[in-house]
Amino acid sequence: MGLTDALFTGTSGLRALGHGMSVIGDNVSNLNTTAFKGARITFSDIMAQSINTASGSGQLGRGAGIQALYQLFTQGAFESTASPTDMAIAGAGFFIVKNPQSTGSVFYTRDGQFVIDKDGYLVNPQGLRVQGWKIDEITNDITGALTDIRIDRSSPPVKTTKIDMITNLDARTEARTKVINLSGNLFDDPLTSGPTSANTTFVIRDLDGVDNKVEVTLSYDASIQKWSYTIRDVRTGSPLASASNVTSTRATISLPSTGEQVIIDWGNITHDNAVANSINIAGRDGRIEIKGDTAWTTWHKEDFTIIDANETTRNIRVWLQYNTANGRWDYYVFENYNPAATDPTGETGATLLAKGENSNETSIYFFLDGTTQRVNLDWDPGNPATTTYKLEEMNTLFDSWDAKGETPIPSTAYAYRSTLFIYDSLGTPHEITIYYNPTTKDNVWEVLVTSNPSEDQRDFVRDINPMQWQYEEGAVIQKVEINSGKIFTQSKRGVLMYGRLEFDNQGNVKKFYQTYRLDANTGALVKIIDQNGSPVTLPEDKFSALGANGYPLVIADFLGIDLPYDIYAPNDPNQGASRNDLQQIELNFGYFYKDSWRSESVRTTQYATSNATLFYDQNGFGPGALENISVDNEGRITGIYSNGRVIPLWMVGLANFNAPERLQKVGGNLYRETTHSGPPVTGKPGTNGLGTIAPNSIEQSNVDLGEQFVKMIIFQRGFQADSRIITVSDTMLEELINLKR
Repeated sequence: MGLTDALFTGTSGLRALGHGMSVIGDNVSNLNTTAFKGARITFSDIMAQSINTASGSGQLGRGAGIQALYQLFTQGAFESTASPTDMAIAGAGFFIVKNPQSTGSVFYTRDGQFVIDKDGYLVNPQGLRVQGWKIDEITNDITGALTDIRIDRSSPPVKTTKIDMITNLDARTEARTKVINLSGNLFDDPLTSGPTSANTTFVIRDLDGVDNKVEVTLSYDASIQKWSYTIRDVRTGSPLASASNVTSTRATISLPSTGEQVIIDWGNITHDNAVANSINIAGRDGRIEIKGDTAWTTWHKEDFTIIDANETTRNIRVWLQYNTANGRWDYYVFENYNPAATDPTGETGATLLAKGENSNETSIYFFLDGTTQRVNLDWDPGNPATTTYKLEEMNTLFDSWDAKGETPIPSTAYAYRSTLFIYDSLGTPHEITIYYNPTTKDNVWEVLVTSNPSEDQRDFVRDINPMQWQYEEGAVIQKVEINSGKIFTQSKRGVLMYGRLEFDNQGNVKKFYQTYRLDANTGALVKIIDQNGSPVTLPEDKFSALGANGYPLVIADFLGIDLPYDIYAPNDPNQGASRNDLQQIELNFGYFYKDSWRSESVRTTQYATSNATLFYDQNGFGPGALENISVDNEGRITGIYSNGRVIPLWMVGLANFNAPERLQKVGGNLYRETTHSGPPVTGKPGTNGLGTIAPNSIEQSNVDLGEQFVKMIIFQRGFQADSRIITVSDTMLEELINLKR
């Protein structure tokens, strides 16, 4: 009957409007809920009933029902907070949180009220862990898969791999002068003999250990009291300087090996008719030449006397043997030899200075016992005779460094120095000092890079006999020992690099050249940049000459790690790869090598102003504790640590859905994926349609209170009207029942 239908129709309206009032109540009650998304309810009519009318079939409505109820994901306003872990999403997307207590319990939320728990995880108020990607510190990009964000409370130490040292070196500093004084006597009787001449040959040694053999011939004409001279390179026969009938007692030459300027001075030569005519230089002997012979297939000995720097005579014996099978030499060098010995095994009580087996060299060096005085020995068959030569050495910063002294280098040895601290892999700081001094060439400075000698733990400072090498050359193993090198290596403890900087006329570095580091295993000088400024392809210590950025590379060891190698394979550059326990440090003076030396915007210069350090830095750190974190609008979480490190740690992951309105609400401002919402699409904030992150902010509810009150009034009036339908229908039914009376 129609009246009962009216009752049910009214009841459906009351039911629908009651649910609508519940939705409004939920919206209003969550007005202050963080990131709450208000719901919207819509209604629809219920399938109508067909009835017959005078005009034909008609439809009679059956009431109202709920058509849809879903969240409105409009943007809520932001509220600023003081917490660096509070985040809001500006735009589409959800934070991803995960329950660590169960597998697969992944939820999504717009509520960015996060804190760091006791284990370092970034969690929401329910303890669910926020998901994100780990950031690679080097590439600054995300790496790996989404996982729990865990903030490191401490920053591990990072060893230094690059030093930046930008200085200005005063262009007004005068070049250093190297003077070699000749002594002797030249008497000339002008009435009888005419001009008298004499000559002497000696060697001038450069840093490479290369001996420049120089012959000086002087002639004095007493009748006019003038000099004539010729100075030539003995090796090539080329003249280095010459003049006739001059009053000057000085001549300047350039070393054939390095181009450095040297002054030869003979102003002290006397003219005494009672003294024999001769000229020479003072000092020690530093070179021995033997006229070798490949016929020495059994042991051959050569005995010498060497004058050291204290003018003490040192007795030296050299044993040589040629192997016709492989064309190589065996040799021994002894001091205080046994006169009765017939081969090296008989040198009982003698001091072994050096030895070699299967050597393909005919030129070696050793040190006089107990000193740093190096003697070069050459037994090339092309040598004209067996001779010893006096030695002059170019004084350098490297020569001036003596780690055995209380002060390793005197202040008079350098023009400027600058110091900074670096870190080893344990985070221990170490002082690095760089010294600068002009050379004998204009616009050329020498550079010495050093550490504290007491902190240097490279192998050669701890080995009993440090200067030992083995080279694999096919089927032949060449063995070399310089047993007399212990004092030398002890004195050079702490030296990391020695090199030279040549400046152009604009005050910029033209090139590095003649640059060396010490072999961490043997303590021998290893050339890494040659005379022409080109990096050596494969330095003898088998580490690269340059680092990854094109800067000169030095090798340090502050931890005392033993090197895991004894044999050098000259053609295998990968030998150095197994020695990454050593600390490799690039030195940036503002210039890098790429086909040639190129300058950066901030660089070392030579201007006419005071020596000064313009900038210095290094990329190592000691251990540190977390002091603060920050978040940027890309969701990148950065840790700020007490050691000064600012480390990008994590990137917050976001997810979005094709139908976010169809997500399931599970309470606690959380949503769960449903089949109707579709699978999540994850990505970095600000990409693929995802919103960006507003740090130090939380999103407020998007509920409009005025709108809710208006709807409340409408629903209330609708409910009131529907209730009248029921009461009127009840009255009509009552009248119908009364018809039987």
